[in-house]
Amino acid sequence: MTKNLRQLDIAVDASISFASGAQARAAVKALIPDNVNMPKGLSLQLFSKGRGVFVEIRGKGVPMATVINTLDEVLEHLSVAKKVMA
Repeated sequence: MTKNLRQLDIAVDASISFASGAQARAAVKALIPDNVNMPKGLSLQLFSKGRGVFVEIRGKGVPMATVINTLDEVLEHLSVAKKVMA
């Protein structure tokens, strides 16, 4: 049986608050190495502003599962970073 994977154009934006701007910048710096070798059609931008970390994921003609898995991984890493800095 062949799965029918939907190819979509999708954009996801998320923001996570940290206790300080320094922690937000450290979290982004720690995740920068994860922002390489993205699948074709998928882009990931991470940046900090004030106490927030902002995640922008854009997918063009990629399976929805790819976008969801990428977001899940980034949020998991940010959660770990937040716990380590607490």
